[in-house]
Amino acid sequence: MKNKLFFIILTIIIVIGSVVAIYNFTSNPASAYLSEEEAKEKVSDQFSGKIMELELDEENNRKVYEVEIKGTDRDYELKIDAETGEILLLNEKTGTLRDNSVAKEEAADDQDNTDQEDKNETDNKDEQNEETKQQSDNANNTLISAEEARSIATDQYPGTITDFEQDEDDGRYLYEIEIRTNTHEVDLEIDAYTGSIISISKDDLDDD
Repeated sequence: MKNKLFFIILTIIIVIGSVVAIYNFTSNPASAYLSEEEAKEKVSDQFSGKIMELELDEENNRKVYEVEIKGTDRDYELKIDAETGEILLLNEKTGTLRDNSVAKEEAADDQDNTDQEDKNETDNKDEQNEETKQQSDNANNTLISAEEARSIATDQYPGTITDFEQDEDDGRYLYEIEIRTNTHEVDLEIDAYTGSIISISKDDLDDD
């Protein structure tokens, strides 16, 4: 009789204990999970930066915290087990490298613009130089007058001009002049552009 009463009391205690345990589990399911503060603490211990977002979610019947962290030189996106704090997924983005890449592209664009400006400036200078050269060539392409050629010849060899003509030799325009002085007969060739004497031939008058 005493044994039967003992088993009845023991059974009642076990049933009550089970009910209490089930009640505690069902009424406080979140107690098995890390709090947001605990999750933040675990994350901050491993990653430096500012936590921008922390959200409790469920994936494949598992509670997870989704966390976004913005660091000084890189950003992190991670998922941690809401019960154990174990890192399940980690994505790292190097923001500085990304910014540097953009900066390099901008610097390259600036350099291209600078190079283009330098090229344009060089082209303009070349055009100006070409125009100046063309003007100079045009000036040089102006033939001296016949009177100027005569004056050059007689200044060099005073006398009487007996023959005067304009000629071309291998694309070069010349003035061919014959002068009779008191002692010589002189043949001269004068550059029709520059006025310089390029050829002189003299014969003594006594040779005649």
